[in-house]
Amino acid sequence: MAKIIVLGGAGAMGRITVQDLARTARDTEIIIADLDLARADELKNSIKEGHVTTLKVDIKDEESLVTALKGKDVVVNATPYYFNRAVMKAALKADADYLDLGGLYHETIKQLDYHKDFAEKGRLAILGMGSTPGTTNVMAAAAARDLETIEDVIIYCAGEELKKPDDSHPFFPPYMLDTILDEYTMDAIIFKDGKIDTIAPISVDETVDFGELVGTQSVIHTIHSELATIPDTFKSKGIKNAAFKLALGQEFHDKVKFLVELGFGSKEPIKTSEGTFHPRKILTAMIEQFPKPEGASEDCEILRVVVTGKSKGENKTITMEALAKTDTRPGGFGGADMNTGVPPSIVAQMIVDKMTADYKGVLPPEVCVNPDHFFKELAKRNIIVSRDKKPVCDKVSVS
Repeated sequence: MAKIIVLGGAGAMGRITVQDLARTARDTEIIIADLDLARADELKNSIKEGHVTTLKVDIKDEESLVTALKGKDVVVNATPYYFNRAVMKAALKADADYLDLGGLYHETIKQLDYHKDFAEKGRLAILGMGSTPGTTNVMAAAAARDLETIEDVIIYCAGEELKKPDDSHPFFPPYMLDTILDEYTMDAIIFKDGKIDTIAPISVDETVDFGELVGTQSVIHTIHSELATIPDTFKSKGIKNAAFKLALGQEFHDKVKFLVELGFGSKEPIKTSEGTFHPRKILTAMIEQFPKPEGASEDCEILRVVVTGKSKGENKTITMEALAKTDTRPGGFGGADMNTGVPPSIVAQMIVDKMTADYKGVLPPEVCVNPDHFFKELAKRNIIVSRDKKPVCDKVSVS
């Protein structure tokens, strides 16, 4: 029986990966590894399918972490990105394959340095296998197959709340608050005229029509992991420009921007007459005092990758798009959450099934994940990928 361990498996994204694995993985033990064992056990008891176990793991304790990872086929790292290298080192020592949800560019760059170590052990580490990075990288690879040369790869991520719950939370982050604050405070990375460059964070670049569900939104440049790998991956095709652009909705954007301008995005402690305080920790504690929204809530997320280049000597633009909407079944997840939590499950199973056996070392998704199989599996979860507005495969139910 194969063994897939999900670190941070009881967390916001990890629990989605765990539940998808439990529903779809065959002859596989899924281990929910988390510091909060009570929360892990609660999740396990709510799952009626698959072979699921729990394990208390402190990822800050290297010896304990290596012990936990030994004997596992795949390590899915759903912990905060700044733990990525520590978990990678433990996976190497435990002789296991590895994947994570991204390293917000700078961490990803440092993770790539472990390529030789993983290759020498005959192991694979896939960096950034959530929605973006992740699905976006695979969509870029799918588009690139039909182009002899590439000029631009522009990636968009846009979300919208379709139906708010009755008890609306005053400020409910769609994903990890630390990551959002980093995206709004760290210089954005762009690839322009064949060179990596930086620009001020949250620079509004353009207004984009994302279709009926999401509508027209202003997009901002933010730091993102795709820029750490895509320029190199498509270097042989002459790529000149690449960028990542984000739209979280105007109302949410305005709130984050205001908090950042007040200084709540800072990681540096502030001394006051009442003592020393950490702005981010204070903000997090203030947000967590509110109970999570109750009642029905529905959202959707669109990932769009626009690739321009030449095919048979003629200019060509290929637009790939992935749409995820809330799973309205009991216990279902939001569209943005599904977009991030499902891909690690699919790719972990691809690793177990030897579909990535030809690849070793530390690689990005656009290099080692087969787009055709991946898109088919997304469709089973009602995450529909289209190319130039035409679905690339039919929707089928998860067996």
